[in-house]
Amino acid sequence: MSRERQHVWLGPEATVFEEPCEACLAAHESLAAELCVVAGTLRADADVGFTTCRRGHRIVVRRVRLKLAV
Repeated sequence: MSRERQHVWLGPEATVFEEPCEACLAAHESLAAELCVVAGTLRADADVGFTTCRRGHRIVVRRVRLKLAV
């Protein structure tokens, strides 16, 4: 089994997310996609967080901070 890290990328203002767990989708192709959805939050002042799907796959949540050109 591969131990590649999964990432959810959030925009600068986002605090909630709902994304499919790619590991669940790959391992359980017969499951409905909605059963593989991971939902969570990341505080506005945080740049990284961690969550786990219902089946125990670890997911890294990262915030994208865009720098504006002056």
